[in-house]
Amino acid sequence: MSRQFSSFLKAYILESLRNSVELFFSVLFPIVFLVIFGFMFSDTSPSNKTLGVFFDREIYYSELEKLGNWKLKSYSDTEQLLTDIKNGKISLGVVVKDENVILYYSRSEVSILGDMKILQSSLVPIVEKALNSAKQYLAINVSQISQTGIDVSEFDYMMMGVIALSLFSNGMFSMVTVFGRYKKQNVLKRLMTTGADPMNILVSISFVRLVMSFISLAMILFISKLIFRSNIQFNWFFLVPSIVFVTLGMMAIGILIVALLKNPNAASNAASVMNVIMVFFSGIYFPVRFMPPYIRWIAHISPVKYAADLLRFAANAQQMSFAFYLIVNSVFFACGIIGLIFSSKMFMKPE
Repeated sequence: MSRQFSSFLKAYILESLRNSVELFFSVLFPIVFLVIFGFMFSDTSPSNKTLGVFFDREIYYSELEKLGNWKLKSYSDTEQLLTDIKNGKISLGVVVKDENVILYYSRSEVSILGDMKILQSSLVPIVEKALNSAKQYLAINVSQISQTGIDVSEFDYMMMGVIALSLFSNGMFSMVTVFGRYKKQNVLKRLMTTGADPMNILVSISFVRLVMSFISLAMILFISKLIFRSNIQFNWFFLVPSIVFVTLGMMAIGILIVALLKNPNAASNAASVMNVIMVFFSGIYFPVRFMPPYIRWIAHISPVKYAADLLRFAANAQQMSFAFYLIVNSVFFACGIIGLIFSSKMFMKPE
């Protein structure tokens, strides 16, 4: 390792730590994002919801309990059930008395409407069977089939998208900073007058960004296991190359933004806008097929979407051929190398 490279590496590490905005978007923003939305996605399945019930027949309780979709909380009177819903202790309740079925839910929780419809469709045949003393002639068994054999929770699916978003922010904002702000402050021009090797500068920057990517990855996985009890297991043979190549590819996006927008402030604003677009249109929260057809094209050209696909493949949470895995990683790697070479020619020309 040359002395010049060591000096640049040390200087850029200190600069990255001092730049609070860049440090926030590279490391802290994905963690904040994970914590905020993690609580939304880690406890959304019906089995984790408590259902308040008041039945005048024991058979309703036993039959509903067999479904295993809710944690049943039995009440001795309707008034206490309504009080708990108003106070936010439970979100959904059902009363079956004298052949009347009444569903109660909290209006403050819009997401409960889907569970209420599921409860309605589940409860109707139970009540009708008990009232009519009907015999069961047909039993329907429902079996879930996973493409990969791994049961991936909504939180784990979102968490891998957050990692992809952190790689995007880390790579893109670093290049906007280096070739935007540094250019405006004539830092690069002064370095070139000293006869510094542009490749040493670029390699030191790339190395620090890769280290930041792995630090962000480690913190996200640690918090996911500590707070949200995530049990996802990555194949590190597939994960490590993806982290490296995706980070390089995202750096190319930052270089492209700076090249198109000469003003550093405009480039920084454009990067922030693109970051927001990637959050909502890259399939981080949910599969792309859930999006309206007329905006799916945004996801299919989004680099974050393909980065998330690579991570989910590395966790055996998504099907992908090995050939496609190699192609996507190769595209990220090629874009990163071409971007760095282009930046050395465009922004680091000696005077």
